[in-house]
Amino acid sequence: MKNSRKKILSLTAASAVFLMLALCVMPVSAVDFADNNETFIKMANGAFYNLSGDDYYFKFTKEGGGLNAIHISDSITNSAGGVYTNKGLSGTFYISDTSKNPGCSDSAILMFAVPENADTMDLALSITASGYNWTLTPTIMYPSSVTYYNSVNIGTFDEGDFLEIGNEDVTSIWRPYFDENYPMYYGQDMTNTNNKYKVMFIDLALGTLKYNTNLTDNGMIKVQYNISGYEDNALFDIYTWCNQSTQGQGVSWTNRVTDTGSSGWTIGF
Repeated sequence: MKNSRKKILSLTAASAVFLMLALCVMPVSAVDFADNNETFIKMANGAFYNLSGDDYYFKFTKEGGGLNAIHISDSITNSAGGVYTNKGLSGTFYISDTSKNPGCSDSAILMFAVPENADTMDLALSITASGYNWTLTPTIMYPSSVTYYNSVNIGTFDEGDFLEIGNEDVTSIWRPYFDENYPMYYGQDMTNTNNKYKVMFIDLALGTLKYNTNLTDNGMIKVQYNISGYEDNALFDIYTWCNQSTQGQGVSWTNRVTDTGSSGWTIGF
């Protein structure tokens, strides 16, 4: 009887361990973005300028539009930016604005992405940003007065901040834009449909301003990031929101990652 009891206990324990392992490796269900364009997207830290919600409306009005104004750069003297690869898990980059009329956007948004199967259980992404903010203008115009904010603690973000729809992670090989298949990064193989990423959007609540040597960092937003508890690839893209523009209110600009004038920031690749 003792041996039989031991066998039963052993089988029960083994079954429990197997169940725990099965739960650990069970894949998390995932869905695509609700749409590539004309869609509301939730900000991980809330939408600073949306007083009634935590999302912004993404709206690109034409093919090729909204790709020439916003850039990622590694220097305050290079407003055109560039494609920066194999960057580290901590670093600094700048967000520049080369638009002419009115030469600004009201709030910059970081899109942070990691491969969908990457281990993000212990991920901690810390963001500090420096730049300008101003009272929203009533018409399409450059702000008459701006205030500089140094080293603003935007927050620390983790696995729970990745974008979800209906409690399912959003994973995609493309990101929001007018085109239905716009890449995450420069040089991405869009025929590899298994190369999906999960994403989060972070509102900096700091605006972009056209190059001006009279402003701190020539008017660029300085972004300092640190990633801990994570050892895989990652990337950043930029979007910007405007209260008043020829496209109306919404997110209508992003960094180009196709053709001449591209800019981007990839980590580990």
